[in-house]
Amino acid sequence: MRCLSFFRTLLILSPAVGFVTSCENELNPGTPDRVTTPVIYSVLELHRDTLSVRVTKTFSGPGSALDYAAIEDSVYFPVAQVWLEKWNGNFRVGKAELTKINENQRLPGIFPERPNWNFILVRSPETDPIFTGSVLNQEYHLTVEIPGSPLVFAKTRAYPPARLLKPRISGTVNLFLDPLDFSWETEAPYSELYFRLYYSDVLADTSIARCAVWRDFHSVKPNDLYADPLFGQDMMKRIAGQVKMDRQVIYRHITRLQAIVAGIPADLFDYRRMISVQPPDQSGFNITNIINGIGLFTSQTITTFELDPDPKSRDSIMNGQYTKQLNFKYY
Repeated sequence: MRCLSFFRTLLILSPAVGFVTSCENELNPGTPDRVTTPVIYSVLELHRDTLSVRVTKTFSGPGSALDYAAIEDSVYFPVAQVWLEKWNGNFRVGKAELTKINENQRLPGIFPERPNWNFILVRSPETDPIFTGSVLNQEYHLTVEIPGSPLVFAKTRAYPPARLLKPRISGTVNLFLDPLDFSWETEAPYSELYFRLYYSDVLADTSIARCAVWRDFHSVKPNDLYADPLFGQDMMKRIAGQVKMDRQVIYRHITRLQAIVAGIPADLFDYRRMISVQPPDQSGFNITNIINGIGLFTSQTITTFELDPDPKSRDSIMNGQYTKQLNFKYY
């Protein structure tokens, strides 16, 4: 089974960002034209070969909002052009127009399963400068042109990959050093450390690929160095908390263990902090960095490091008090 991109998972962004709606059940008879607002959502991940921007709109009408949500023209603008620019200081490195595509259908819900329009930019020799050459003052500008509407604009920063300082990844890693010090450098103002465990559930007649992901560290950048003391028992508890018991599983075969450092800019950090205290009905304030629209345009830099646990660490995963009931095997 394909392991979902943990960046898309770790975002844990409210679904309302993609379809923030300002719904009214009655039209103002003194307003002949229905006012709509562009809704923009994009998280640039430069380690990927495709960048994506979603452009939708708010809607209003005389009837139920649930009825309007099922109509394509109530959700999307018929015509829109989306442009992405990369700037290094005052120098524009590149500019490209994104292509409108109909992605895989949505899950059943109030919005139509089809169409599912998105604007994408695919890496190619012509667009490669937008994807590469990360520097400290790298900035991305987004413009959306919609006929009859003001120009929509947003910008965000993106940062180079992190550099792992400890532990050294040239050999096996002892997860039970007291403590094991994970430390890394990054230019991003905010940083998070994740772990990703790949394994297979071996059943009587088949094998199913699995992936468990958990966050271990989250902090505002103190100086130029991040460090997270990791203890072996805490690692075992994390694994036990992410993997479910299943009596049909004969054993679980561990294939890979990774440490992932996510670097995020201020706009994404502020967004996460704000939604953590926002009421469930989203009243009180808008969360947006879009000019002439609402939504979120931001980025994150994902850096993955392969870890090879030493025999003691492997034995603890297989036979330790927290994880032995999960039937893990390294061999």
